[in-house]
Amino acid sequence: MSRNKNLIQFNPDILTELSIEESHSKIRACIQCGECSAGCPSGNWTAMKTRKIMRQALVGLESVLSSNDIWLCSTCFNCYERCPRTIPVTEIILKLRNMAVREGHIPDPLKGVIKNLVQHGHAVPLGGELSTWAKLRIKMDLPPLPPTVHSYPEAMDELYTLINKIKFNGRIPYQL
Repeated sequence: MSRNKNLIQFNPDILTELSIEESHSKIRACIQCGECSAGCPSGNWTAMKTRKIMRQALVGLESVLSSNDIWLCSTCFNCYERCPRTIPVTEIILKLRNMAVREGHIPDPLKGVIKNLVQHGHAVPLGGELSTWAKLRIKMDLPPLPPTVHSYPEAMDELYTLINKIKFNGRIPYQL
């Protein structure tokens, strides 16, 4: 049976999973006052509305997991500090991200970060030896790339050991 993409889908398991941890079960006390959104710096610069994310999670709206909004949170914890019900909003958003990844909803930029981490040992690409940045480093009598994890094969081996031990590829398909 195919799902109609225009149909709103609800899944009570979303709230159930969020409520497994006692502190997260406080989401049920959300009164939709909007304090979380009012103090959100990310919401001031993006379309993210923390209150909307909380409401979607509370009612079990499946689209909360595929929404880009959960990835716009900067984890500053302003929402938690402002919440009159002391709901750990940031932690709930992080849990929603984990649930989203498990369901295969990973934003393309995050896929790139994961791929860089696995291939190079750090999340940000440093550029090659011919990059402008590398040329500037050479002019300053520095190696073209700073001595990060990639410079130490044993550290990369350790990274791969850890990745395999936690079954990272099964959780997050990084080989894109």
